[in-house]
Amino acid sequence: MKIQFRDVGKEFPVRDSDHTFPALSGVTLDVREGEFLTLVGPSGCGKSTLLDLLSGLTEPTSGEILIDGAPVEGPGLDRGIVFQQYALLPWRTALANVEFGLEAKGVPRTERRELARHYLDLVGLRDFEARYPHELSGGMRQRVAIARSLAFDPDILLMDEPFAALDAQTRESLQEELLRIWEATGKTVVFITHGIDEAVYLGQRVAVMSAGPGRIRTVLDVSFDSREGDLRADPRFGEYRHEIWTLLREEAIPVG
Repeated sequence: MKIQFRDVGKEFPVRDSDHTFPALSGVTLDVREGEFLTLVGPSGCGKSTLLDLLSGLTEPTSGEILIDGAPVEGPGLDRGIVFQQYALLPWRTALANVEFGLEAKGVPRTERRELARHYLDLVGLRDFEARYPHELSGGMRQRVAIARSLAFDPDILLMDEPFAALDAQTRESLQEELLRIWEATGKTVVFITHGIDEAVYLGQRVAVMSAGPGRIRTVLDVSFDSREGDLRADPRFGEYRHEIWTLLREEAIPVG
């Protein structure tokens, strides 16, 4: 397995108190190499906390997380992260933003410029390399963020509700684009979302989380005979959606 969560728990201290708040409890989950896994669950169930643990930005209170059999001990260049907010540097052009991670790796200037242009091309922004973030639409800025994460060639791409702030048409367009990129690169993708439709559309498997403290309630295999045409009109799409909706409804809380 590429990624393994083994009985992972995470607690946070409560301000002005000796108590702790449990965000995650007993999370056990495997992610295969090259898989596109989506995680869906209600607000406050610990989805983003789980991604923070996997990225190495924080440590679990209990259990362990393994990548290729080795414990996660902090951030690493084997993991690229795309957040809901684009986090682009406003004083850098699209090209220079994509080059940023390559600079940190010490890639020579000529090589990193070539790589940055390759990944801007991959996300469909070949003609926008000289634009600054304020000159790009929200969807374009998110494409730059994806290109930046891909440019230093991480094994794993972690995505925390990256399309949530976009309008519906742009979101669906970028979902299609992301699947194309995933098929082209073979990356392992862990994608956090609160949207059931998005989880079903993107994921080979959908991990459904319970209300906090978050646990993995079930992992659903998603399979379609063909991805041609309007996938959302496929009867299976509706069946998968209803199954996940029912699981979340049983938690007696609103769902996305």
